[in-house]
Amino acid sequence: MIKAIIFDYNGVVKAINKYFFDDVESIFSLSAEEKEYAKKMTRDLFEQLDKGLLNEDSFWLKFSQRINKSMPVNVKELARKLFNEHFELYEEVVNMLKNLKTNGYVTAVLSDTFPYMADITRERNGFDYFDKVYLSCEVGFVKPQKEFYELAVKDLVVLPGECIFIDDNEDNLLPAEKLGMKTILAKKPDQIVKDVWEIIKSENKILKVKLKQQF
Repeated sequence: MIKAIIFDYNGVVKAINKYFFDDVESIFSLSAEEKEYAKKMTRDLFEQLDKGLLNEDSFWLKFSQRINKSMPVNVKELARKLFNEHFELYEEVVNMLKNLKTNGYVTAVLSDTFPYMADITRERNGFDYFDKVYLSCEVGFVKPQKEFYELAVKDLVVLPGECIFIDDNEDNLLPAEKLGMKTILAKKPDQIVKDVWEIIKSENKILKVKLKQQF
């Protein structure tokens, strides 16, 4: 029986109108070639920020040094402003979250995110629809580290087989599947909603059959 539905956030609950490097391109006035170079040269910095191992000031300083571009004095404010401007939740998914909670299901977030993005999401009440929130920058794990998934299951006090995990990155589904969770590859909001309810209905039917066989 499904008891908990665990969501990735960006691309599943929050719409991705812009990617982080689109903001970086704007902040540092990068050409297309420079943007691709920056992606290659700063991957480790992203993981450190994702895990909460770097603060914003250190991240932006190291980032500008890596790409050999001067850092705007107000870089933190610019980054926050751009993220805030494109903050939009999928209405269909939000409505489903409300419905799930009404029906007694536990809802949780399991997401890789930067500290300032987490701050803005909380300011915008973006996590209010969830019982639990597990963020990489706060727990020190990133997907697809199995420890991240195990942490959530343990804290939710459920079995992996009682969980649905949803992510828009197929690689991030693999550890969840190995643990025994049901998984959904998120492609668009209405598909996410449809797939969640289909799994719940299917699991409920299996449970009813088992109960009938017992009595």
